[in-house]
Amino acid sequence: MAGYRHKAKRINVSFAEPHEFAGFEAVLRGKSLAGFLDLQGIGETDKSSLGEQLREMSLSLISWNLEDEDTGEPVPVTPGAVMAQDQDLMIALAAAWMDGLLGAIKGPLEPSSTDGQPSLEASLPMEPLSESLAS
Repeated sequence: MAGYRHKAKRINVSFAEPHEFAGFEAVLRGKSLAGFLDLQGIGETDKSSLGEQLREMSLSLISWNLEDEDTGEPVPVTPGAVMAQDQDLMIALAAAWMDGLLGAIKGPLEPSSTDGQPSLEASLPMEPLSESLAS
């Protein structure tokens, strides 16, 4: 039997129009199971705080297309450079990275999906009760 070589997960993040950060792209590393559990706050080390997640994201960054606002020079891919950037951009990047780690579904399931039974809430009528039934 042939061996299996697992390719390390890469998370590609890009923001499209009309997003505030449209045009920004980045590539980040995935995490080991232990690292992922730590980020969720259920591992050996709780790294679920926003600060810890941003730090871990900065260490996982492989590349991005970010340029210096004044000079147009590429911004280096370092934890220090991450911490020097706009907080909203970095939090958006960290959130997208976390979604990628979670394998979040981007859009509706395919019609052939067998995602389980319909929820009870979906079958409840939502019309207001008639006057005679409301009292």
